[in-house]
Amino acid sequence: MKNSILCFIIVIITGCASLKNKPSYQTEITYKYSINLNNLKNNQLSVQLNVNGFKDDTVQFCFPKIIPGIYSAADYGKSVEKISFKDKQGNLLLNKRIDVNRWEIYGSKKLTGVSYTVNGNWEEFNHSKWTGEYYMTESSFKDSCFVINHNTIFGYFKKFEKSPFEIQVSKPGYLYAATSLKSSMTPLKDVFYARSYNQLIDNPVLYAIPDTTNITLPGINVQVACYSNSGKPMSKEIANYIRPLLINQSKYLGGKLPVSRYTFIIYHNERKDSKKVMTQGLEHANSTLILLNAPLDMAALKESVYGTASHEFFHIIMPLGIHSYEIADYDFNDPKFSRHLWLYEGMTEYFTIHMPIKNKLISLDDFIEVIENKYKAMQKYNNDISLVDFSLNSMKLDDQYLNIYQKGPLLNLCLDIRLRELSDGKFGAQDLVFALLKKYGPDKAFKDDQLFDEIVKICGYPEIGGFFERYVKGHEALPLEETLKKVGLNMKDGKITKNENLTDEQKKLRYAWINQ
Repeated sequence: MKNSILCFIIVIITGCASLKNKPSYQTEITYKYSINLNNLKNNQLSVQLNVNGFKDDTVQFCFPKIIPGIYSAADYGKSVEKISFKDKQGNLLLNKRIDVNRWEIYGSKKLTGVSYTVNGNWEEFNHSKWTGEYYMTESSFKDSCFVINHNTIFGYFKKFEKSPFEIQVSKPGYLYAATSLKSSMTPLKDVFYARSYNQLIDNPVLYAIPDTTNITLPGINVQVACYSNSGKPMSKEIANYIRPLLINQSKYLGGKLPVSRYTFIIYHNERKDSKKVMTQGLEHANSTLILLNAPLDMAALKESVYGTASHEFFHIIMPLGIHSYEIADYDFNDPKFSRHLWLYEGMTEYFTIHMPIKNKLISLDDFIEVIENKYKAMQKYNNDISLVDFSLNSMKLDDQYLNIYQKGPLLNLCLDIRLRELSDGKFGAQDLVFALLKKYGPDKAFKDDQLFDEIVKICGYPEIGGFFERYVKGHEALPLEETLKKVGLNMKDGKITKNENLTDEQKKLRYAWINQ
């Protein structure tokens, strides 16, 4: 994009189906929430919850401190005011606010209702505070548009995260809801259903004047839903622009996707003070929320959405289809982190840069430039930290986080070529991911500390265990130069040149790697 700067904050959040061998949760209650979008006052919504069935004398009502994909405390309870807990006669129950996100309720066997107000987190964007702000995890309330991230509006009871949710939304007739949640919709009232809190917060909702376009692909329907405060409809142009991308991504994934429905929610705030294009993307299991803070320049907006979608859509495989218990049973107030950001983000970004060359959409020279740019960007970070240590301590290393999009794909490039070399070209990174998806999938998590051994069993090459020991668990520098040499590419001081006199072995390995 000429005369513009594209800033990405790409994070992941995933909600998983009920899992085999999952931890024990109580599920005796059903959450029945209601809000009324017609009654927005002072940027606040009133929230009502009907619930009963508690068997203990005390219970904790919570909002998340943090959600998957962000690496510092966001404290979503900060927006809650005027909270009260009542029995069926309307009597107030004693409670104590433990911290900004949690309330201890006494006499909870009698609890039947909770009410409170929540503040919208933003109306438009503060340009000077864009970087480091998690707008894409928060909610916005305006009469013309509501961006609903459920973690900012609806709380949960500790130990009852796996109970089902029903969300009833009264609304003006001119607003339409776009979401991947299961729903029942009428002109003035919508009801959304989620099997757990995890699934609820994994499915944001956009309420706006209808501007939606559907993209039908084999086995999946993709909806593009847009809102722009400029008043310009844009979903058709954006959908037409990203449709070829989604077709090629589906082809790259073998045409078999783990979801049948996907929603791109796009919110555009028109900037008139700058030509900067600022983007935040939040990936979910069945949707992506994209926030654009940019001038009304459709070419730049389409390119920005394309860049975000090219990465985020691949997340339907990782971590939706392949994930550990640390992600599947995420503790929103005391999370345990997985070792495997190299897979969730690193492999996803590798697929993002590998798909165009594998599907012959770009030239080898273009692909070389992408690799060089990743390598150059990687040098800005501390590469002495092992990827496992980085992943487990990502909250403490948030200033290093964006390196996962540089070092991560380069690691997986090396892994892909090594697998192809060991298998005589027959088995690579794509095949490994498909095998993991078959073994685990959305309904079955893996044990975090056992994945490396499982990968060795799946691919059948003990040498891959050594690869993980050295470059993922260990601190050794990536073997990028020696790996690229195996496919006839010479790398020196970050620059890559093509060897024009390839051996038969190099030709075969390069073709297996990138079809060229």
